[in-house]
Amino acid sequence: MAQAQSVAVAYIDGDGIGPDVMPMVRELVDLVLERCYGGERQIHWHCLLLGEQAAREGDGEWFPQATISALRELKVALKGPMSSAIGGGFRSLNIALREELDLFCNMRVIKALPGLPSALKNSEDIDLVVFRECSEDSFASIELAANSPDAERLIEVLEQELGYHRLRFVDNCALAIKNCSQAATERLIKEAVDYAIKQRRAKITLVHKSNAWQLTEGQFQRWALDYLRKEYQLTVSECKQHYLLHLYDGAQIQVEQMMLDQVMERLPQQAATFDVMVCNNLAGDLLADLAASLVGGVGIVPSVNCNHELALFEPSHGPFRRIAGSGLANPCASVWAAVLMLQHLQLDRAASSLFSALTQVIASHEQLFQLDTRHSLEQGVPTKQVIAALIKALPC
Repeated sequence: MAQAQSVAVAYIDGDGIGPDVMPMVRELVDLVLERCYGGERQIHWHCLLLGEQAAREGDGEWFPQATISALRELKVALKGPMSSAIGGGFRSLNIALREELDLFCNMRVIKALPGLPSALKNSEDIDLVVFRECSEDSFASIELAANSPDAERLIEVLEQELGYHRLRFVDNCALAIKNCSQAATERLIKEAVDYAIKQRRAKITLVHKSNAWQLTEGQFQRWALDYLRKEYQLTVSECKQHYLLHLYDGAQIQVEQMMLDQVMERLPQQAATFDVMVCNNLAGDLLADLAASLVGGVGIVPSVNCNHELALFEPSHGPFRRIAGSGLANPCASVWAAVLMLQHLQLDRAASSLFSALTQVIASHEQLFQLDTRHSLEQGVPTKQVIAALIKALPC
């Protein structure tokens, strides 16, 4: 009998509905692996504490360094939703994780499935992925409070040393710094292109706001194209409206550039024309949420925070405290995150099996997506019932 192959994976239950959902999702993953591989492939789960659970069960720390060290070592984690703020220090636990672990890329999978509610008449063809740069731009955490010595000093430097007099009101003025670097741009583009090639995607859209920020957003656009020219064969299409990225096997990926304004306008009308979208931090945050609203909302969409070595898989929604403990939390986004994790671990048979079950259950449970409404306690399918339906729908 062949020896079982085990892979070490961290798990963080998270806050709010996380402890209600994540244990059941892990049990579901273990069952899928058993059914697909007969015990030959297993996950060895490692419990890590973060957020409210860490503060409650540990020494009061919301953000234990032991957890950060373990994540660096284990490389892969399945994570529940976290609190948006921790009352001091970091603005958000997710932002803190991204900064501490240099998880520069946030990836959101936005795909229409039968049964998902949508405001669009023809939403069934939506299948796009948003790659968002998370280490720079407006979320870089460089903010100066109004009337603070740092803000007053920076205004003084801008005006007296750099001759910059465009700030209309300098009294009681808060400041934030928007940054964009070549290194951050190039590593995000590499991540997106590698994904597009592996997943046989047809188009990459570089999203920018260069009409407002020529020296940052415009430079993001130029650095991205320069990188593609340097690393690949990139030619201008015959229609002169986009580029063609030529791959070694003869395949091509269309590369287009589009203003953020135009993308926001087209998404609700022509979402199916987008494929892989590459964005700076703020634009990626806005577009991912807008696109998610077209396929059922954040209650279904999975998210990955990653770099070239480490990946955290999680639902894109928050902790939804108002239904914590009610047994009505929708586990589908966390299950979909587990599907992406299994793909990452190259457990493709298990990933395919679990995703097949997920699509069947979504199509047959009309009330699954009450998670992000104000009537969640009155309508909804119990978490255990959803998990039971997923188990029943597993094809292997």
